[in-house]
Amino acid sequence: MSETKEFPRLETDRLILRELALDDADIIFPHFANKEVARYIDFKPAESIKDVTDIINWGTNLFNKKTGTLWGIFRKEGSSFLGQVNYVVRPDDNFIGSVHRAEIGYELTPPHWGKGYISEAIFSVIEYIFSSTKLNRIEAKIHTENNRSISVLIRLGFRREGILREYVQWGDGFWDMVLFSMLKKDWAK
Repeated sequence: MSETKEFPRLETDRLILRELALDDADIIFPHFANKEVARYIDFKPAESIKDVTDIINWGTNLFNKKTGTLWGIFRKEGSSFLGQVNYVVRPDDNFIGSVHRAEIGYELTPPHWGKGYISEAIFSVIEYIFSSTKLNRIEAKIHTENNRSISVLIRLGFRREGILREYVQWGDGFWDMVLFSMLKKDWAK
């Protein structure tokens, strides 16, 4: 995981990626309550501020336990909240317990779709992971019908590895996921 003890604040030309605080709960509630945001990911839309504070606390715990990071995505101009991007380290399934890979997750509120914000945010996070951690592999598991997200990952240089059949259960059914990955050596090119 990260060698830094201070939460990493990332900046791009248009965005600030920063730690979410409990004071942000009211601002970010509409995002996490949005059914379109939750359409292709494995959480139900938030029904209360408590649901959002649980997400914020999850992100805080990720960083404190050195098992990942959750950033809020904010526009520099106007400071509006756009969404979130996170990564969670995934230990190997062996007795050594080595950690060299992470899974990335992200979403934007619909009015901000199609403007390049998520590509910009993910690019910044990839750069952070490969320059500030010992991680060698980033994975993303995307719902097979989430064409926008699939396009973003391909544009950023992720490779499609295959379909994970009936990988997650949502509601009454099981859903296939597409597995993408990026290796540190791929990013270096």
